[in-house]
Amino acid sequence: MVENARLTCSSYALNITTWVMGLALGGAGAVLYLITHKMGAAINNELDPIVLVIAAIGGVLFLISILGIIGVCQRKSMLLSGFIAAMILVLIAQFAAVVIVFVFESSVHYYLGDGMGHSMLFYGKAGDQQRFTDSMDFIQEALSCCGKYGYMEYESKNASNWLSTMPGSVPDSCCEKMTPGCGKDKLKNKDYTGLFTKGCYVETKKFLEFCLTVTGSAALLFMFVQLLAIFVNIALQRQCKEHEDYQLQSKKVKEIKDKNELKTTA
Repeated sequence: MVENARLTCSSYALNITTWVMGLALGGAGAVLYLITHKMGAAINNELDPIVLVIAAIGGVLFLISILGIIGVCQRKSMLLSGFIAAMILVLIAQFAAVVIVFVFESSVHYYLGDGMGHSMLFYGKAGDQQRFTDSMDFIQEALSCCGKYGYMEYESKNASNWLSTMPGSVPDSCCEKMTPGCGKDKLKNKDYTGLFTKGCYVETKKFLEFCLTVTGSAALLFMFVQLLAIFVNIALQRQCKEHEDYQLQSKKVKEIKDKNELKTTA
């Protein structure tokens, strides 16, 4: 009886833990998606699909953990069986997502170099190319950096559109205190005060690698807890199934006895 109680408590605690992990993973994926989506063109929009998958896995884990919690509370073998099956599928999908995350982390420099190069080249253009400006502005403000390798890049061919339309100036998003026109003629007058000095390529690369490492490592750690939850819930499910079978058998035996008693009385 004591062992039954321990098994039930362990299953309940692990299912609550997976519920919290699902919430954390889904929330982290959603926040990361909002950030990488704004970075957009500067990283070739390559991160959007994978962070959406991570957010979706977190959401599914959150939902199926509720099923597991209900199954433990009601001691229903069918609910626990559904929880175990769904958890195994999530575990497989999560493993695939973790592999993709670490693969992407190793090649982030390629996507970033290409995307940020195009963003610098078309910076300041309107219409369809506005997305390049928006992505660079967001990165420069969020990561306190300027240009791909520094503010002087806005006076080079790498930023040809900006150089032809705003020579001697830097974007306002490069200013430590951003106000309209704060970057105008800064390079022309050789007034570099109040400008972000770091290049955005290195800062963005460090930021993305950190986010991917933390997310991938957390998802990997969560998998071990999920695996433990699966084994413990399998043990509880078997126990619940045996108890249900015993109750069903007892009910049938009682019905047969009642029928026999009625026949004897008659």
